[in-house]
Amino acid sequence: MKGYSGAVMNKTVTAVYSLVHFVVDLCCAVLVTNLTLQKTNEAFALFFAVIIYNFCAFALQLPIGIIADRVSKNALFSAFGCLLVGAGYFFMSAPLAACIIAGLGNAMFHIGGGIDVLNLSGKRAAPSGIFVSTGALGIFLGAKQQVAVFALRGIVPAVLIASAVALVFLYIKTRERRNRTLSIPDIDVKLIISVVCLFVTVCIRSYVGMILAYEWKSITALAVLSIIAVILGKMLGGIIGDKVGFIAVSVASLGVSAVCFIFSFDIAALGIIAILLFNMTMPITLTALAGIFENAKGTAFGLLTLALFVGALPKFFGYTALFTPAGLFALTAVSAVILFIGLKLYYRLEEVKR
Repeated sequence: MKGYSGAVMNKTVTAVYSLVHFVVDLCCAVLVTNLTLQKTNEAFALFFAVIIYNFCAFALQLPIGIIADRVSKNALFSAFGCLLVGAGYFFMSAPLAACIIAGLGNAMFHIGGGIDVLNLSGKRAAPSGIFVSTGALGIFLGAKQQVAVFALRGIVPAVLIASAVALVFLYIKTRERRNRTLSIPDIDVKLIISVVCLFVTVCIRSYVGMILAYEWKSITALAVLSIIAVILGKMLGGIIGDKVGFIAVSVASLGVSAVCFIFSFDIAALGIIAILLFNMTMPITLTALAGIFENAKGTAFGLLTLALFVGALPKFFGYTALFTPAGLFALTAVSAVILFIGLKLYYRLEEVKR
């Protein structure tokens, strides 16, 4: 069973990367959480370090993605990323260094895994939805103080080394399949507008995800359900989108989500439904942009993670004024319109290719 041939191998590749994605995001969240628990660091310095971590982990995926597109050793990129995350733990006494090293490791893992999964996905969004979904659970658990403190006791190095070994083995099994020769599509107005719409959609999704600090999340069961909603939303968005079309599932999910957000402060069930539906567009935006940059999938992946970082910046600096029923409704409605335009143009670009 060589290369990416066969449905079994494709599912194996997606499963391995999805599992390691959970591990990497868990370990990164454990590192950042433990840094915040340290009393020896000034609050501002630690805050700055966390901003740097997010910059390295998300914004730097764009240049790393460009490099990975050309190097075409995706699983090895991811394996080295796992080891870098582990190396960050040796610099816990220097938060800035720890955040830079772990952030770069996180970025390298995501780019390598993202390219591999997009390569085997074709025009389907389901595999990428599964791949990206598991990180949310890792971040949720790693941010819990009890988990973060416990995980430092020899567990982090072991799981990261095991993950790196698994990815090296995956590379050996799949190395005959290489990335397409790196090239950027011809630039025209439709392409620019489509890319900008997809980018802005992800910025909005990132900002909304960052500000959803509902009071009912203080109840553990509801907090867990909200994370499950994020995971299922990303998975189902890809699966349903492949069956009924990207535009239909995007408009429907965001439209219903916008209405649910109006009542989400008082009715937790509607808030959880809104979160699930809101996240369904994640694999769709990724798959569409990867379709536009079909010979530069790492570049596409990195462009959208840059959007995640840009969208999170207002929250990092304390701007949460739109965390109101009207604000969430407006953001979701605007996102639906922008994504509709972006996907319409994406499909027109696809028709031109045929």
